[in-house]
Amino acid sequence: MGVYVFSWPVLKQYLVDDEADPTSKNDFGKNIIPKMLKNGCKLMAYGFEGYWKDVGTIESLWEANMDLLSNPMPIDLHDKKWRIYAKNAGMAPHYIAKGADVRDSLITEGCHIDGKVSHSVLSAGVTVEEGANVQDAVIMPGAIVRRGAMVRRAIIAENAVIGAGSIVGEDSGNIAVVGPNVTLAAGVTVAAGQQVDETTAL
Repeated sequence: MGVYVFSWPVLKQYLVDDEADPTSKNDFGKNIIPKMLKNGCKLMAYGFEGYWKDVGTIESLWEANMDLLSNPMPIDLHDKKWRIYAKNAGMAPHYIAKGADVRDSLITEGCHIDGKVSHSVLSAGVTVEEGANVQDAVIMPGAIVRRGAMVRRAIIAENAVIGAGSIVGEDSGNIAVVGPNVTLAAGVTVAAGQQVDETTAL
């Protein structure tokens, strides 16, 4: 994975030819670029020494978020010379209730935390109810973790609801995923590495 710059007529022809090749994996790194090299195209590379993460897998997406919890962070999110522009939800500040426990985590605006959150990244508008426990997790905007639920080594997508007393993920193993807009019933278990979407909701 990388940033590529092509002249459009050349790229278009290689893409058309690659699509017509039944043996191709239709991949830049495995097919397009090697074919260009073989045909003698002029290719140049730029050596980049800063932070770079290919987030093409569930594990690498989770790892990239966990990188933000490193001390020091591998990237300066406040560097005014290299601003990161993103959509702003425009919500009220996050709220951490009395009795809640938040440690080593990034909590975004609009979050409401009554439970326990440790070593996790919570996006805008996330709710963690009383008695819920979120560890080593990435929680996307608008998701709700109901009372008594446990979320570990997991990615919870936008507007998903983790039912009361449910268990998502495990302390080790692959990353568990609950897809966008999925509502898990109370007491459901999602094992390490399991992915639940709207078609497989438990």
